[in-house]
Amino acid sequence: METKTSSLQTDRPIILLSVVFILFWLFSAGSKLYDFNTFKGEMNNQVFSASISNALAYTLPAVEITIAALLVYSTTRFTGMILSCSMMLIYTTYVGLALLDVYNRIPCNCAGLLGSWEANLILNLFVTAVAATGLILNLKFKERRAKVWIQ
Repeated sequence: METKTSSLQTDRPIILLSVVFILFWLFSAGSKLYDFNTFKGEMNNQVFSASISNALAYTLPAVEITIAALLVYSTTRFTGMILSCSMMLIYTTYVGLALLDVYNRIPCNCAGLLGSWEANLILNLFVTAVAATGLILNLKFKERRAKVWIQ
């Protein structure tokens, strides 16, 4: 039978990844909200229609904060990891398509912290892999928990 101490030992990687993503999403949302007018202007320069860009400008920070909140609690952490992985896949795909010139232009000069879209893509691929790892660990943890409850 799994004890509380052994459960905590197996939870550590999940908790660590959750904390990393909580900070990641709060930083991302905070940077958008801190200079919202600039962020909104960057969103209006995207390949989407003005109405979609405007909706995304308000929705993205709220979604990022919601994901961070979901990652705080063990009961909602799996959902938070699914959303983290999904958001990173969507954004990484968007950046990749921009680099492949699918949009016929780079949507904005907002390449994030790294200063180039190429570096941003590499970082996003890494963060997406970390999110996928967190998702897999959460799945394994849920399976292990289910077996303990069945016994």
